[in-house]
Amino acid sequence: MAACTQCNLCKCPGAWTEAAEVRKVACNVRQFRDHVFTLWRCAGCGSLHCLEDADLPLYYEEYPLKKQKLTFSERIGYGNRLKLMERQGAGRADRVLDYGCGAGLYVNFLRRKGYTSVFGYDPFVPAYAGPGTLQAQYDAVVSYDVIEHEDNPGEFVRRLRRLVRPGGLLIIGTPNADHVSTARGGDPNLHVPYHRHILSERVLLALAREHGMEAVHIYRRSFYDSLIPTVNSRFMWRYISRTGGFLDAAVEPPDVSLVLRSPEMVLLAFGGYFWPRHDNILVTFRA
Repeated sequence: MAACTQCNLCKCPGAWTEAAEVRKVACNVRQFRDHVFTLWRCAGCGSLHCLEDADLPLYYEEYPLKKQKLTFSERIGYGNRLKLMERQGAGRADRVLDYGCGAGLYVNFLRRKGYTSVFGYDPFVPAYAGPGTLQAQYDAVVSYDVIEHEDNPGEFVRRLRRLVRPGGLLIIGTPNADHVSTARGGDPNLHVPYHRHILSERVLLALAREHGMEAVHIYRRSFYDSLIPTVNSRFMWRYISRTGGFLDAAVEPPDVSLVLRSPEMVLLAFGGYFWPRHDNILVTFRA
């Protein structure tokens, strides 16, 4: 991966040497907690960039989220994803590709829900790294929390667009740089060096338009947000912060006593849905 000294997302790119917002941020994966990177915000488009390059295959080798299981919380979040997808016209007979599927949890979730032609692709997971998956077109291509990991988001959108049949759907979920601050050093969205570029909403929409796609629906909160106690992004990110700030906590056995001892955590467990962070965006485009 290349160092990013100049914004590669907007028409009037800013440089990191001119950025008003620059911050050193430590990696929030426990194994690499001593690795520190520089985040800077483009003055032109508001997107955030990781300055230094990184050997991402090394960082992904023991990536915590590879250990994700289809837990109760995941089922609720995936159910919300599915509802949003179906509201835009996706159906069980459609060919669906989950690009950047990780361990394939959402692929298997859709299959259990009756989707008969669901495929997954992830270059860092051998079970889903087969290039043949990218030789077809799909009625719906979904990609959640992936574009911000890409070194060239514009090229990434172009690749995904080629996978969508005419009239099909492309759904991209990603952190929204408009509501992510480098001043919050423990913000899980910063997630360096994995997050190479965090896009502002206008940049994401502009990249899609460049490739002939228009947004038909914009959901400006985390798909994990629900009224079910503990299943909301405000609670989950605060829990991670209280347990040390490492993403590893998301896949480790929960510390129930930590929650019960904290009035703040109990409040967020039951009421976090009504206090959304607005730091994620999920956009449905039609080809």
